[in-house]
Amino acid sequence: MQTLNVANELNSTNTSQKDTVELQQSVSSKQDTDRKIVDPYIHCGFAHSHPTEGMPKPTHRQLTEAEICNTQGIAYSENGEHARATASFDKAIELQPDYTNAHYNRGIAYMRKGEVDNALADYSGAIQFERNYAEAYNNRGIAYQKKCEIIYAVQDYSTAIGLNPELVEPYANRGSLYLSRLDIYRAVHDCSKALRLDPDAGAAYATCGVAWLHYGHWKKAKADFTVATILRVDVSAVFRHFYKNTEDFAQKTEIQIPEDVADLLVPQAELPEFEEGARLKFALKAYDNEELSTGLAARFAGMSREEFIYTMGKYGISPIRLTAEELRKDIESARKASHQ
Repeated sequence: MQTLNVANELNSTNTSQKDTVELQQSVSSKQDTDRKIVDPYIHCGFAHSHPTEGMPKPTHRQLTEAEICNTQGIAYSENGEHARATASFDKAIELQPDYTNAHYNRGIAYMRKGEVDNALADYSGAIQFERNYAEAYNNRGIAYQKKCEIIYAVQDYSTAIGLNPELVEPYANRGSLYLSRLDIYRAVHDCSKALRLDPDAGAAYATCGVAWLHYGHWKKAKADFTVATILRVDVSAVFRHFYKNTEDFAQKTEIQIPEDVADLLVPQAELPEFEEGARLKFALKAYDNEELSTGLAARFAGMSREEFIYTMGKYGISPIRLTAEELRKDIESARKASHQ
């Protein structure tokens, strides 16, 4: 049995806590709004707490230091220092070998380093300690998909959904996998389910947009690509995950993408920023051109659907294209508002 130098480790606790706080502050200064998402996969995030329910939380002294190491590892990885992150998770696991979330978090750090096999091993380790770890199944599915082990990937995504039907990520990832296999119907179904659970799942919008291209639904594709861009997703990168370029798409599918849609798939050095006034004008124009629904246009403008419809009237735009179901929901919302 390996002997741990607990005394030396606990002497460094104060320094470790200080370093962790500084790292977390550094990470918080790099908000997601400054980044653009280029990965078509949606990873479940880091786990901060100790083992899940069903596993008694140990009370020995090493655990305190193990938790500090785990928190440090998360901060390092979020700051792009993946080598230091894996070292911190190594220490957490050395101190507490059955620390489920440290195994899981190290898997994320390995994935960010591009070490897929190591990530796969860690996700499997986390699942071994906690059989109902839906997030670990999702992330392991990504690792399998990157290794082109499609059957295992589908199994893990489906298992994650079975364990937690409210988890967005496995729906979006399974949708991406189905799209890569040209199972377009299932791809749209899964991505649509992901977006019903989380309207901010930008990568799912981009994937769904690519799927619509196969049906020739250009307006739906443009709408999804536009919203994905709002959510800081590089839709050109997601498209290139499936096809080299629009010419490759046309050659493989015998479908020619219209120029206005193809323009959205051109790589951009930076994603556009939208000021509040410009966002509203764009949303109104996109709705009037039948490129966005009232719901998506309202999201783009940063207001509720009811507020957007009222604003449309001020600009002389009619919401007459609303379906019966949409009108019913609007009436229900108005009734609820009148009774508040």
